Amino acid sequence: MKISMRVSNPLLLVLILLSASVMASAQYHPTYHPPAPTYHPPAPTYHPPAPAYHPPAPAYHPPAPAYHPPAPAYHPPAPAYHPPAPAYHPNPSTPAYHPSPSTPVHSYTPGSPSGGNTTSPHPSSGVTTYTPHTYTPGASTPSSSASTSVSGADVKSANGVTVYTPHSSSGGTSYTPATIPATHANSYTPATPPAEHINTSTPPSPTVAGGNSITPRNNSPVTATGGGTHAVYSVPAPSTGGKPGVSASSLTPAGSQSVLHQVNTARGGLSGVNHRPIPPGQVAVHPDKSLTVTASNGRNFNLRPNGTLASYSGHGRSATFRGDGRLASVHTPNMDIAHGPRGQRSIISERPDHGRLVSTGFHHGYLEHPVNYHGHEFYQRTYVHGDHRFTREYTRYHYHGRELNQYVPHATYAPAFYGWAYYPWDSPAAYMWGWASSAFMACNAGFFDPSGSYQSGADWLADYSLGQTLAESYDAGAQAGAASCPTGGGQTADAEAPGADAPTADDDTSAQADTPISPDVKQMIAEEVKQQLAFENAGAAQPDQAPALDGLPQVLVPNHLFVVNQVQNVTTADSQQCTLSAGDVIKLVAAPPDGATSADLTIITTHKGDCAAGLTVSVPLESLQEMQNNFRAQLDSGLQELRAQQGKGGLPAAPMSAITPPPVPADEPPDDTENVQAQLDAQQQQADQAETSVTQTAFANTVAAIPPAH
Repeated sequence: MKISMRVSNPLLLVLILLSASVMASAQYHPTYHPPAPTYHPPAPTYHPPAPAYHPPAPAYHPPAPAYHPPAPAYHPPAPAYHPPAPAYHPNPSTPAYHPSPSTPVHSYTPGSPSGGNTTSPHPSSGVTTYTPHTYTPGASTPSSSASTSVSGADVKSANGVTVYTPHSSSGGTSYTPATIPATHANSYTPATPPAEHINTSTPPSPTVAGGNSITPRNNSPVTATGGGTHAVYSVPAPSTGGKPGVSASSLTPAGSQSVLHQVNTARGGLSGVNHRPIPPGQVAVHPDKSLTVTASNGRNFNLRPNGTLASYSGHGRSATFRGDGRLASVHTPNMDIAHGPRGQRSIISERPDHGRLVSTGFHHGYLEHPVNYHGHEFYQRTYVHGDHRFTREYTRYHYHGRELNQYVPHATYAPAFYGWAYYPWDSPAAYMWGWASSAFMACNAGFFDPSGSYQSGADWLADYSLGQTLAESYDAGAQAGAASCPTGGGQTADAEAPGADAPTADDDTSAQADTPISPDVKQMIAEEVKQQLAFENAGAAQPDQAPALDGLPQVLVPNHLFVVNQVQNVTTADSQQCTLSAGDVIKLVAAPPDGATSADLTIITTHKGDCAAGLTVSVPLESLQEMQNNFRAQLDSGLQELRAQQGKGGLPAAPMSAITPPPVPADEPPDDTENVQAQLDAQQQQADQAETSVTQTAFANTVAAIPPAH
């Protein structure tokens, strides 16, 4: 028991201590409580912005390929291609062509795909006769019906309206004139042409321009220039050798002296170059009583029966003269000069770098030189028209052994646009040009009168081309400061005696009055426009074949018309000389034979003093090519203007298919930077010196007095 007590006492003590400890712990309450954290770091305030650069879509749209077909190595075959008319189908309606009734003018239908001309080199399955008031685009046979009547597989009628598709293989259409609406005024005046401007012709060969090939005829009228239809001399007998009346008869020294004395006595009453005595020499009398004098120092004079000087040659120079003593042409080793009857002058100089400098008046002309661009060879011309400067490109090809430059259009168009310009419009379009008060129209009043209403784009383009050609020619003359409707610049024939005889017709090769551009002639020119539109359309569709489709050989068919673009001297069938100037219209007689370097053409319209209407003259192929180049350049410019003017000023709106596709620009070399104006100014001075020199040479008394050739 005692042991048990001894054990439990300590245990009790332990329990008491433990209980006290527990109670003490329970009664303890600490007074410090650490505060909760008061700092809360803020959320990041930087938000990087979204990228601010958004690259735009590429702004470059490469243009449609503008292929320039090369031409230097091209030798076109005989013309055998007739392009079809543009594949545009006008709205079904009564054809709107209304020329005044007249007799047929010629037998040529431009652009006919199957027809041809009776003497054309083109193969043809039929013959088409062009009558101004009866014409069907693409038809192969004419019709004389007074109303619309077309036969062929592509023709149908509905509600009395004939619907036709051009180019049907047979059938014809006659058009009944309709009333033309009231004239609509339009303020458009053609600007100084960027395409348009004048293409100048290559001068005639020295035998044409030089003068010593000219044998004057005994048909000069009685005028103050001396004599009349009779000779101013008589040949003493016996003084001749040869057969009189058959060939030239050379006179004896005494006979030559007698005839020259009589001639110089008659010349004493004249003025200018005709006042100067002809030097002593051997005289030959021609059957027409004209004279050839072979003087000392290799000088040769050709005289008309009335004693006036017709031509001169010697020491590398040659010249021809009009009956009033004024120069008609001058040829030197490196320069050709041609004068017109109204003061025009063109100058052509060949450069050592195979370039060419051509002046058509003061501050008017161009510099031509070869350029290789993108693998193609061009001949670039930099034109200067007053303060206006522009360029044109040409390609070169060979024809009949000649190198010819062919114009390259600045742009080509959609087939529908060519077709809209080709076919008659739904109704006549009244249109007023801004030419009425212009100076060039005042000078050409009565010779060229633009129409007040147009049946088609081709009609409008015909007037545009004629007006631009005449305006540019007038402007070139006005820059020269010439008076009275000038068309070029030039000097008098004799600087020492400026008072030349009053201008008169040398003979019946010169027109006594204007033969104007009649409505029938304008309609024929409109047909030439249509043919060229067909060629341009075909060339645009086949650019690699363009040189073969629209070159000079394609238009050298009988009755084709050419519009002269600058002054030049030509020869008649009997070797007389006369002048053509801008706006004259000439018609091809026949295609030139193989190897020919010129062609025969008949004068259709002419200015007073130019070649008389009805004459047949020989024109170099180079000159015909330049006329064709100018025609195409004016058409190129006119198409651009027609596209811009459609739907305005009275012209109808073209269909969207014609104007929605943009023009395709040509791949042209960059512009030349040469100072062309300075070169033209220098050329004018050189030409003045050459003209003075030729008269000094002709009438010099000794070899020492003869100046060197320029």
